Amino acid sequence: MSSIKAYRFQLRLRPAQGAALRHIAGGLRWVWNQALAEQRARHARGERYAGHAEMCKWLTAWRNAPGTMWLSEGPVHPQQQVLRRLDEAYKRFFAKTGGLPSFKRRGKEPGIRFPDPKQFRLDVANGRIQLPKLGWVRMRMSQEFTGVLRNVSLTREGAGASARWSASIQVQTGETIAALGVAPTLGIDLGLSVFAATSQGEIVAPLKAMAQQQCRLHRYQRAVSRKQKGSANRRKAVARLANLHRKIARQRADWLHKLTTDLADRHPVIALEDLKVKNMSSCAKGTAEKPGKKVRQKAGLNRGILDAAWGEFRRQLGYKTQWRGGQTILVNPAYTSRTCRVCGYEAAENRKTQSAFICVACGHTEHADVHAAKNILAAGHAAWAKEQAPSPDACGGAVRRGRRASAGRAAPVKQEPTKEISHAAHG
Repeated sequence: MSSIKAYRFQLRLRPAQGAALRHIAGGLRWVWNQALAEQRARHARGERYAGHAEMCKWLTAWRNAPGTMWLSEGPVHPQQQVLRRLDEAYKRFFAKTGGLPSFKRRGKEPGIRFPDPKQFRLDVANGRIQLPKLGWVRMRMSQEFTGVLRNVSLTREGAGASARWSASIQVQTGETIAALGVAPTLGIDLGLSVFAATSQGEIVAPLKAMAQQQCRLHRYQRAVSRKQKGSANRRKAVARLANLHRKIARQRADWLHKLTTDLADRHPVIALEDLKVKNMSSCAKGTAEKPGKKVRQKAGLNRGILDAAWGEFRRQLGYKTQWRGGQTILVNPAYTSRTCRVCGYEAAENRKTQSAFICVACGHTEHADVHAAKNILAAGHAAWAKEQAPSPDACGGAVRRGRRASAGRAAPVKQEPTKEISHAAHG
């Protein structure tokens, strides 16, 4: 089973190369906006939608026209790729799976994509890549990679002197031996005070990247609010705030990559909670007729959930186990924190504190998060066994599930001690 991988490297540009990239990116933004304006004008005149092939004819005319001949100074393939993305955006809009494409402003240019490996050359030994109209560009080769080159995309983060350009090189790897018949070997419970607890007893403390920079974020946000709109000082303050947010995002991504890589290297099949992060971090403000309760406490909890980045952790772990021939099995998180794995008794009284699980029926005692991770592993084994079992015959076999033995009822959400919520939100 072959797979597609992308490796991202930071570019080390000379000043002339940085200026050339900004010029190329500005041309791509112009092509997108001009093609979008033409599509809207055609719709206003009652004409049919123009597909990618027809838009490429527009591009040829623009590159040869006296007023827009400057477009020919940039490579043509990225410009064609921009039109392809616009065409795909319109197709999603027609299929009602996406919104209407909008114009792009300065600083929000589409990425520069070279779709064919014949359009670039890679010199791994010297850490550089050759690109059309740019020549050889140095890269920070932070990791080794192998595979057949597919394409490369250049993206920019930030603006001005602090902007960073990165190259995402996509390769096709060889055959990967699938972990067939391998049951889950690890269960992971996610939380706030403890980011992750595994069924093997490992405890991973949270990074809290945004919480560590909260004072500086508040100071930078106040600086932006005090500046006059449209002034140069306000633009500088906005750029400083944006750079801090990018720093936080990079710290979080680096930490998650190291953690998920280590887990995927040691365990091919992992059971993980299927957390609905969007629902869990929804606003509790309510409406004027029905105002919410404990809005500030819920806002703090939401910040903690989003800072933990459970969704990104799940995404990274999913594709990294798949690269290694394994998989990530998602299980329902309901009742995993308050059901005794020894006797099966379920009650909220089993977990009165954040760290201790004490079964009121059999007296079993264990670290609460590790206990929940073992329940998740057991649920992962059940889901895996169901996948491995042959499909039943259409004419036989009971299809009704047995009634679940339970001492109490609970909402199907991730259960945490109520009195610890405010502490986790502000911690």
